[in-house]
Amino acid sequence: MGLTRLDCHLFRGEKAAHDVSSFVALNPLVHPSRVVFAGSSAARESLGSQVAYKLAIDYFVSGIQTYFADQSGAAKGEEKVVKALEEAFRAANSSVYSFGHKLSAGGRMAASLLGVVIEDGRLATGRVGFGSVYLFRKNQLYPFFETPEGEGDKVGDANEFPDDFATRRYAFVGSNSLVDVELASVELQGEDVVCAFSRPLTSLNETLLFEALESLRSEGFPLEKLPDVAERLCRDVFTDPDSLSYALVAAVGPDALYCTRVVA
Repeated sequence: MGLTRLDCHLFRGEKAAHDVSSFVALNPLVHPSRVVFAGSSAARESLGSQVAYKLAIDYFVSGIQTYFADQSGAAKGEEKVVKALEEAFRAANSSVYSFGHKLSAGGRMAASLLGVVIEDGRLATGRVGFGSVYLFRKNQLYPFFETPEGEGDKVGDANEFPDDFATRRYAFVGSNSLVDVELASVELQGEDVVCAFSRPLTSLNETLLFEALESLRSEGFPLEKLPDVAERLCRDVFTDPDSLSYALVAAVGPDALYCTRVVA
């Protein structure tokens, strides 16, 4: 038995600036029960940061694909998903940092990067910069990352806060040759729901998220049967969802058998 079903729903606000943020969701090597998500935003109002977030996304995906292609079967469980994330962040940071130095813009090309990897019933998530990830399980909401008190009210998406505030409070991909990634992982259970957002949540946002997820749960499972899940959730949680750079809602199905071969 295993967790083989994942219903993924994505949202991007209509007013989100396309030149400062992007996201991607994929299944490397088309493996059942595997999902990779990454979202990136420019850290500053500069051309360098606009290039940085694009490079961060591209090389994060490249690092993930390389890891799963080269390491298939070599690692298991928590080790596998965490190492996949570490490799992806390493590739993203190295590319942005190196490109910046080639242009004599070392340290000024910087991007926020959030990643999620789900593989064989285990989730790992990593963050450099801002963003948030939550697990909803059995009517309980758990954050994967801490947001210092009051900062959820100050930090929005890319370019919504002063440059000196971002520099003081956060490290970013490309700022230094080595990047300090916040990592967390958990073994998933049937009917878990994972949510990722491009901005940190206030206490009020978290309360609204909990209530919205409870409401969705009452409408039935799996969430694939419900229309516009991610958009509905964001409109219930945020006062300005149309400016949200990205959001992910991933619902885990119940334990199931997955058959790959037909035997006559």
